[in-house]
Amino acid sequence: MIIYKQKDFLSYMPDVQECNKSISDLNDQWDNIKLLSEINCPIQSISVLPNMTKIQNGFCDLQQELIDTLVSEKLKKMEQKIVSKTQVAIDILIRNLFERTADIGFLATDDDIRRFVENDERTESDRNQILARMREYVAKYSVYEDIIVLDQDFRVLANLDEQNNILGKKIKGPNLVKTMNGEQSFVEYFKNSKLQYGDKNSHVFSSRICREGTSQTIGLICLCFRFENEMKQIFEKLTNDYDGSVITIIDDANTVIASSDENHVPTGTVVEPVESGENGVVYYRGSDYIAKTLSTQGYQNYFGLGWKGHVMLPLGLAFRDNRNLKDIDSTVSTGLLRQADSFSTELNAIINKTQLINGSLKRIVYNGQIIARDDSIDAEYSRLKPILRAIGRIGTNTSSLFQNSVSNLFSTVVSTSLVDTSFLASLCVDIMDRNLYERANDCRWWALDSTIRRILAKDELDSAKQKQLTDILTYINDLYTVYTNLFVFDKTGTIVAVSQPEHADDIGKTLTMPFISDILANASPEKYFVSPFEKTDLYDDRHTYIYGASITDFNNSNKTVGGIGIVFDSEYQFRTILEESLNSGNDAFAVFTDRKKRIIAATSDAYAVGEKLNLPDELFSVPNGDTRSEIRVYENCYYSIGCACSSSYREYKDSDGYHNDVIAFVFEKMADYSEMRIEKTEYKEIEQSDFAFSLADESKKLATFVINGQVYGMEQSYVIEVLEASKMISVPGTNSVIRGAVEFNKQYYAVVDALALFDKDQPSIDATHLLMLQLSDEEMIAIQVEKLVSVLEINKNDIQPVDITSAITGVICLNDNSNRTILEMDPQIMLEKLVENTVEEDLEAALPLLETI
Repeated sequence: MIIYKQKDFLSYMPDVQECNKSISDLNDQWDNIKLLSEINCPIQSISVLPNMTKIQNGFCDLQQELIDTLVSEKLKKMEQKIVSKTQVAIDILIRNLFERTADIGFLATDDDIRRFVENDERTESDRNQILARMREYVAKYSVYEDIIVLDQDFRVLANLDEQNNILGKKIKGPNLVKTMNGEQSFVEYFKNSKLQYGDKNSHVFSSRICREGTSQTIGLICLCFRFENEMKQIFEKLTNDYDGSVITIIDDANTVIASSDENHVPTGTVVEPVESGENGVVYYRGSDYIAKTLSTQGYQNYFGLGWKGHVMLPLGLAFRDNRNLKDIDSTVSTGLLRQADSFSTELNAIINKTQLINGSLKRIVYNGQIIARDDSIDAEYSRLKPILRAIGRIGTNTSSLFQNSVSNLFSTVVSTSLVDTSFLASLCVDIMDRNLYERANDCRWWALDSTIRRILAKDELDSAKQKQLTDILTYINDLYTVYTNLFVFDKTGTIVAVSQPEHADDIGKTLTMPFISDILANASPEKYFVSPFEKTDLYDDRHTYIYGASITDFNNSNKTVGGIGIVFDSEYQFRTILEESLNSGNDAFAVFTDRKKRIIAATSDAYAVGEKLNLPDELFSVPNGDTRSEIRVYENCYYSIGCACSSSYREYKDSDGYHNDVIAFVFEKMADYSEMRIEKTEYKEIEQSDFAFSLADESKKLATFVINGQVYGMEQSYVIEVLEASKMISVPGTNSVIRGAVEFNKQYYAVVDALALFDKDQPSIDATHLLMLQLSDEEMIAIQVEKLVSVLEINKNDIQPVDITSAITGVICLNDNSNRTILEMDPQIMLEKLVENTVEEDLEAALPLLETI
């Protein structure tokens, strides 16, 4: 294994490489422009070149910062995806195996199996009866390949699998000896075993069978889990996106025991483990793979045999660009992109730095265009103009390149989130179906208990028999901890025994719910019944499902003598399923609902069970087994919302007649909607080439700039210089028009909000530049400007005069059908307006204070 540094992954990211090359190419252009400036404009270059070099160095520093951040973000997203899948693979398996640990404990105390083992004079008829009994159990649980019963001499007394010819054979191995010794309640192992035919490894749970009421061992029972079948179902769920990864389960010797691609990474292969926090790259079959190895998080303090999930993803496929945002509403995606810090604070910082540097570049170009010139350098200035335009283009292209890189990463982040949320929603309902599959089977298993059947068949129930029922239910409930209570009721629907002492008051209560009536009207051992998800006093007036099955007379299986009900602890179990399925590092929550929007469970206390989830109807119509995801504004936030509708697991809700659609929603917060600001006008760059300039017509030079998304122009002669807006300082006595003051040539001048001067309800926003204006021989002010455009030469004939009482004296409409306009502002009217607003008095009070400071 090789531990890669972050920079080592760059060669596997073609889009980041392309970005890096493009920025380097622009850097070469910088060098060419600087050389041209020195040759063609020696006087002007003295003031321009130092600032250009400073800006170029700033972009170079940002280049490395951007590339490092892009690599880091893409690496993080790739790792998040493969780690999530691999963690799910091992944890779902462990959840399933945990249920088996309860099953083995229950079957080891089955009265019929116990009596069969105790009977030294057992006949073939006895064996057939016990086989029939075990078939009834396996008919409920399709997760078992075989059930095997052995006596205390390790001789096989009965087994279900007819292909497994071991009846009468003595099979003694270290794990069976360990089980017989009784040091543990059960023994779990995975190895090649004589208990099953073939060369494959068997996954076996074994437990002692003890004489009733004692700890004397009389035999063993073994459950053989359908490991390969179960892993096939898990892998099919996790690898349907065909991303090239191979997910495996490995044992404590790092040997593959299950693989999502047997042809590529077959079982028996020894792999090199890679801890989750490492960027480990392994070499396998002639290629490099990024690999991760993850331990199970466990379930109910059960961790199995120490297996781990291991994933291998070819490096050549690890960073494929799979962005697909065409279905996202453009308003949503644009608004969300403006919240760059919501998905990467590092990238947001880079963009802010880029804008600051580009603003400095704009000021260099702008000041180069408006600088006062004498005849001696006029010829040089004519050579400087194309150089200044080239500098402006490089700055614009550099800024656009940085912005596009962030936009592309944004697409990756959003598309990854959409895939993640739909995957996690699908995972939630899959785990729920798997969990409730066990509940449907449990109630039918326990309804087969011969002691319960015999007791309920009696016309009367004395205290001793009731205690016997209670002891059985208590023992079962101790094994199966997902229930708050188990109860048995007689043929009248009256509860006669419970598993939990705190529910003793329920004894004697007659149940009249429809599903209870259905249980009492049924005699088929294959059927189970489920209550609606509703409040019940059997669950302390909370919402839950109660699963139940019919109990029939032991001597007459067509006669129903009562039923068993199992109260699922839905509040805790469903919330745990949702919480454990979420990516803990993300700002996310999850909800289970039915198709009528009613909440079944949620990870957030803000969503109460029984209330409705306020989402559009179409999200609740997702077909069974399908998923969908979208970006939506919800609860004043941008969320990636994934949803999935339950389908089935094995025969549960597939061929058993039960229908109950549950929809899982996973919400991953992308940004706060309340923080969004949509610009009033989407500004598009205006250049000299946008005008049909004619030397034959009289022209005017306008210094153009942007305020609140609108382009304004002012005669160039009024504009002295452009300064950074950050140089403005706040002073006492300012108001909505006077925003502060700025130092220029060792004097302080007022900074005026030009829009507020004419319309106090419309202050300027996002000022990044200050334009120093010489309004008269005595009066100089600065105005706040959002963006700098250029000094444009405009034909006077193209300026349409307007007669309105404001500072706007003319309108220039671009002839490209874009509806773009330039509004010409008259500084003299601005001066008059300043006098009208008695702004001078405010300045007279404020500026001396600055001079003193």
